[in-house]
Amino acid sequence: MRQKILFALIAIFFLTINSCKNNITEPEPSSGRRDYVWTADTLNPGYETLYLMRIWGSTPEDVWAIASSSWSATTIWHFNGAQWRCDSIPRFVQPAALFGSSSNEVWLGNINSTIWRYDGTQWLRFGDYKVEGYSFTAIEDFGGLTRDNLYAVGYTELLNANKWKAILMHYNGRSWGFVNVPETKAAFETIAVEDKSGVVVMSGTIYDPSGFVPKVYCWDGNELLDLPYTGPGYTFVTKVGSEIFISIGSRIYNYNNKRLDLWKDNTGTNIYGRLWCGRSRNDFFIEGSNGIYHYNGTDFVKLFETDFKVFRGFVFEKEVFFTAYNFSSDKNIIIHGKLKDE
Repeated sequence: MRQKILFALIAIFFLTINSCKNNITEPEPSSGRRDYVWTADTLNPGYETLYLMRIWGSTPEDVWAIASSSWSATTIWHFNGAQWRCDSIPRFVQPAALFGSSSNEVWLGNINSTIWRYDGTQWLRFGDYKVEGYSFTAIEDFGGLTRDNLYAVGYTELLNANKWKAILMHYNGRSWGFVNVPETKAAFETIAVEDKSGVVVMSGTIYDPSGFVPKVYCWDGNELLDLPYTGPGYTFVTKVGSEIFISIGSRIYNYNNKRLDLWKDNTGTNIYGRLWCGRSRNDFFIEGSNGIYHYNGTDFVKLFETDFKVFRGFVFEKEVFFTAYNFSSDKNIIIHGKLKDE
């Protein structure tokens, strides 16, 4: 009898331990600081037309920015901690995507079917990637968990034929290849990969004759799901810490097990558009009226006022960078925020 009681107690103990494990919640991230010192650097492409887009860095002293330009020699810019410069070397590039795993491995995706890689010394053409039956491939964004498990998204199009479809690519540490996803008459535009599951979350746009239709998709390796949501606006996927957020107009959704949960609804406020970057759900930067806004877990506050269109951002432990363009003056700036020393 005592032996049965002992076995029962042991069983209850292990059930209790497992139950506790299943109910463990992650601690709430600390509130993000706001005591930044801000500067803005103007990029001068000479007589060329320049439109800054993506930005990525391995450290605050090793930051890359790319642009659409009238001359390929002014499309790639680098910051060494003191100044921004381009090397003025013409290349077969039309950049649209930028991502890196280290200072010695930085990826450049283009709308001319090519992928380039920086090896710590120079930019080299890594490969050409066309889909049979189509004219070109446009690579819009990169994402991934490790250097040998990366993804790229975009679209491929047959010119003058009203024919295109979304594309997903994968890098296994040696080569890039197309992933066989269901044909979707859309463009995949932004991407994030979930840490725990490896599920790929993507924003996209269906180009319908009656108008553009913004979408959010997820791919688990077997199934491409169209994730429903409510509210107007274009979709934009951002990874913040280990979480994936999707900004849609004035609403922010959180990706959760192949569904979108409404996290913040800023309808009727000055907050709208893209959640650019962040360290955690309580420390991120987002688009708003005439400036860069910050959320610290309590409220949204404008930290930097500008009439420039801010396009993308990239955050480090104590610094943050943004690309921005002014359509009226045709000027490009890099906005740089640095937290004050405590």
